[in-house]
Amino acid sequence: MKVHYIDVGQAASSLLEFPCGAILIDAGAQDDKAEQNLINYLEHFFSTRPDLNHTLDLVIITHDHVDHDYALEEVVNHFTVKKFVDNGLSDGSGKNQKWLQEHTRELGITYGTYSFEKITANNNHAGYTDTIVDPIKCSAVDPKIILYSGSFDQKPAKWSAQAFKNGNNHSLVIKVIFDKSIFLFTGDLEQEAINVVTDYYKNTTKLNAGVWEVGHHGSYNATSDALLKEISPQYTVISCGHWDYGTHPGDNKLFKTYVYGHPRIVTLDKLAAVLTNNREAPIQVQAASASKVFQEVTITKSIYATPWDKTVIITADRQGHYQVSTGNN
Repeated sequence: MKVHYIDVGQAASSLLEFPCGAILIDAGAQDDKAEQNLINYLEHFFSTRPDLNHTLDLVIITHDHVDHDYALEEVVNHFTVKKFVDNGLSDGSGKNQKWLQEHTRELGITYGTYSFEKITANNNHAGYTDTIVDPIKCSAVDPKIILYSGSFDQKPAKWSAQAFKNGNNHSLVIKVIFDKSIFLFTGDLEQEAINVVTDYYKNTTKLNAGVWEVGHHGSYNATSDALLKEISPQYTVISCGHWDYGTHPGDNKLFKTYVYGHPRIVTLDKLAAVLTNNREAPIQVQAASASKVFQEVTITKSIYATPWDKTVIITADRQGHYQVSTGNN
């Protein structure tokens, strides 16, 4: 299989390519240009895979923020989408998640929504899956797609009202198992929800993965030591904008990589401390110590990111071997 971490700027969208199908996790884009780039990328992909007939077996939106669903309507209009999964919320900055919730029936799309309570019902620690979450079954291999967290129906006891209102904390947590190769997606999960998830699955190996899409675009508040201990990744990928996006006239006012300070040096340091694999060669990049404060840092470990690598493609076989290629290759 392959995972295409598509360069959509200060946003996220990942295409999962299997021998017999394709899935899209998030359909974000930082602006109209990035949206068109995403559509063009998918069009080109399907031209190389005519057997898939311009069809996405499943689209998952991790949470209803615009940087994760900006291009969703365009994706649905351009390609056949069989199934749609989200966290059931509809009051976030992303309007296209709500739009598709309201139109799945007329579009003939099977819809499933999942909360933390549904996923962990009856003290379930194995994760949750069904035929909507996992529609892929190839003749030679049957990948497994499993959810470990979703929206919270009830405010956890230690959360503030603000933490509960924060849509990032309601992100779906998705694991994709291709025999011995494993990919993990945690959306924009922030510290409060990370604590709940890591505590619940502590020492179960359920969050363990070879490749992790780093949470919340490499922000300071989405990567903890406890989470990294549970994941124990070999490779990490950050999807965010170029460091100076938001400083030029005409930049989208909704997406300010420069103001957000993505990715943060503290996050890169945490990743470097646990990763044992190295990049083929060190690379000098811009990273933030705070909002609007960037400096050059050297990346030697297996940390890949769309602002400096463009689209990142990780190919995985069934034995747990990963191969990384980038848009700069």
